[in-house]
Amino acid sequence: MTEEKASRERIYQVSSNRERASHKLRYVEASAPIEEDCRLCVGSLAATDHNENEFSIAKTVYDDIARMAFLEKQLYSNQAYPPLFFYQALQQWRDTFLSLKVDNKVAGYSLMVPLADNALALMSLLIGKSFQGQGLGKELLHQSILLAQSLHYKRLELSVSPKNKSAVCLYERFGFQTTDSIKDYLGPGEDRILMSLPLAKT
Repeated sequence: MTEEKASRERIYQVSSNRERASHKLRYVEASAPIEEDCRLCVGSLAATDHNENEFSIAKTVYDDIARMAFLEKQLYSNQAYPPLFFYQALQQWRDTFLSLKVDNKVAGYSLMVPLADNALALMSLLIGKSFQGQGLGKELLHQSILLAQSLHYKRLELSVSPKNKSAVCLYERFGFQTTDSIKDYLGPGEDRILMSLPLAKT
């Protein structure tokens, strides 16, 4: 990380309140669907450097939700998470719910959900359509990993479509390893690779 990046404000709230998710997670591992693919198979987490716009990553607050829901609807139409989901997520998983802002405007978010055995699942990571291709998804993933480490979780898990080669390669570059491959994991024809990243102690 450059000195310029290090100087940018990143605010994380650390808490020992780690509620276990009680429902089946709908993992989203990138920022935009590709042609003939669903929102669970996307793989456009940018690997290039971001532009010169000032960006910050901080814990999500209520004022972020309207913009967040707009970005969801813009990308995913009827499959988008509704505003109510974000309000519930903020109540339940406040400490692992991050907003990425460009020039103080919400441009994306990352949501990690506690699992059993002191692990986290990357439930959703989104970069708005007009902010893609700037390396912001890569940066948000990196900061999500750092946050998980700072909260002393043991590992970070996610699922990804086996057809999504670019996303798999990106996760591997961050140190994720394949732990399983499950046919029809999210329904007929929705196969998934499960990946896990051991988190170093900070």
